[in-house]
Amino acid sequence: MRGEVVGINSQIYSRTGGFMGLSFAIPIDVAMEVQGQLRQFGRVSRGRIGVVIQEVSKELAESFGLQKPAGALVNAVEKGGPAEKAGVEAGDIITKFDGKPVSSSNELPRIVGGSKPGSKASVEVWRKGATREITVTVGELPEDRVASRSERRESRPRWLRIGLGSPSSTSPRSRSAT
Repeated sequence: MRGEVVGINSQIYSRTGGFMGLSFAIPIDVAMEVQGQLRQFGRVSRGRIGVVIQEVSKELAESFGLQKPAGALVNAVEKGGPAEKAGVEAGDIITKFDGKPVSSSNELPRIVGGSKPGSKASVEVWRKGATREITVTVGELPEDRVASRSERRESRPRWLRIGLGSPSSTSPRSRSAT
């Protein structure tokens, strides 16, 4: 209602090939974080802990002794990954990551991905009817899975080449996010 950008379309599913259909968008805060990393470092760095997760249904919550369905159930832990080194186990339910509550499994990848690789994060897990606190050192998503700078150089600034401003903009601060 205030004319603020809240997301950027990344894909559109359309039966007709037109612009009408189902759109998938990247939240603007995620897009701005990526843009900032590209400007500062020339690459995007995303955190990871090495777990496979699933949603906690009402039935699963009851079977684990949780009062309500919340968190992310750990199905598997990557051998030698950050979570295994910290002591996270399959069957744990991650309820908080770095002080941020995880109300659904959809939130955990976004929270972990936004963490700085190499940083230490407190992970609250529900295990065998009790809450435990584990400290994990966040790993980095491998380079081939994130956007990175190509070695080819071009005269225009990087932020213009990737569409984060108009060609008439003279500085990153004067650009218009559309």
